[in-house]
Amino acid sequence: MSEKPQRSVTLPTRILYGTGSVADGVKNTTFNTFLLFFYTQVAGLSGSMAGAAIFIALLVDAVTDPLLGSISDNFRSRWGRRHPFIYASAAPMAICFVALFSPPETSNQTTLFLWMLAFSVGVRVSMTLYAVPSSALVAEMTPNYDERTSLVSFRVLFGWIGGITTVQVGYLVFFAPSPEFADGRLNFDAYGDYAMAGAIAIFCAIMICGIGTHRLIPNLHENAEGVSFTFRGFVRELKDVFSNKAYLVLVFAILTIATATGFTDNMGLYVNTYFWELSTAQIALLVYGALVGTLLAFMFTSTIAARTDKRTTAIAYMTGILIIGPLPVCLRLLGLMPENGHPALVPVLWVWTMTIVFVAVGTTILVGSMIADIIDQSELKTGKRQEGMFNAAFALTSKATSGLGGLVAGIALDVVAFPTGVAPGEVDTDTIFALGLAVGPGILLFWIIALVIVARYPLTRADHAQIIRELNERRAAS
Repeated sequence: MSEKPQRSVTLPTRILYGTGSVADGVKNTTFNTFLLFFYTQVAGLSGSMAGAAIFIALLVDAVTDPLLGSISDNFRSRWGRRHPFIYASAAPMAICFVALFSPPETSNQTTLFLWMLAFSVGVRVSMTLYAVPSSALVAEMTPNYDERTSLVSFRVLFGWIGGITTVQVGYLVFFAPSPEFADGRLNFDAYGDYAMAGAIAIFCAIMICGIGTHRLIPNLHENAEGVSFTFRGFVRELKDVFSNKAYLVLVFAILTIATATGFTDNMGLYVNTYFWELSTAQIALLVYGALVGTLLAFMFTSTIAARTDKRTTAIAYMTGILIIGPLPVCLRLLGLMPENGHPALVPVLWVWTMTIVFVAVGTTILVGSMIADIIDQSELKTGKRQEGMFNAAFALTSKATSGLGGLVAGIALDVVAFPTGVAPGEVDTDTIFALGLAVGPGILLFWIIALVIVARYPLTRADHAQIIRELNERRAAS
């Protein structure tokens, strides 16, 4: 790949680039918060079948993500390697997103399963067309160790803002109580209207990202050697990527984190609705806590990592998740939390939401920045720039959040025999207790494993500085 002059990324460019992640946020938050609940509680699909549809769609991603990464790495066009795919993703993703939440009103389990599966795959594959090339841009836009963390911060910030806004509008507008539905979360038709609004946001965000970064194309890495995509070359590139120790550490850590996070997110609406017995207005208040946590992570993660090291900061954040994550549910199981309906319950959950989102968003920022550093290490070893292939794992991770986590959540709902179509307060105490065991103590093992894996990440600030020096010397010599 030829090397273009690198300049500092301007603030307007960071904002326009980050705006594209609103699409990611809308899709991920919707999948993690509403998809499982809609198909099980509202449409009537069994938990195991809904979880299976989510997981099968993830398996499709396991193939399409690295495939698209390799194709975009080896692509040639007057619009560069990445932007043609970004532009091509917007309309299909918006259409599939609306269709996913507009299934036929039927009790036939097979029909519902196939509809959910088909359009879940459609949304995910369309997201791949955007997410893999756009995330690959981080390593291309700047080689600076700390500037990459800042750039990823904008990406994550807009993703979380998009997700938070989406869920907030959902609770306060589309799923608000009405004369026909005392609990708007059980209104079938509301989900189609909600999906239409989300689809518009998805389309606009992707196009803003593509157009806003279009002028950078001449300064990005290009496929100057004219190497075309082949399946033999794809297999060879996969081998190169997965022979990188630092990358393997991140991949296994990401998948473990994604499973734990996805399970927690997919069960979140169940927990808030039936375990804590919160109204949609109270849940909406908690979303503001998530917004504050997101902003704090955006403001401080880059600064903290700049003073220490990405690995050290990530370990500290993940330790916080391990300790804080299951705390409220565990305290309730021990009888140490305020009772449902107590005035102190929502404030306590608000502070917890703010704190857990702060460390979760910070971890996401750091992982994205670490992958960009690994790409430089790989180039030094192989002589090839493979931003697409390496970032395919990061894109797959955000999808695994709802895929693996959704499968486990769906199975868990069937194991505890959670009833469908019931209002808060109507579920027996034994089932509620079993739900608490699953989302509280049951998730700790995943976070312990993830923390142990991240501690083995080998690439330090000094290592990356040496890699950049050697790359610059090689480029100067050639």
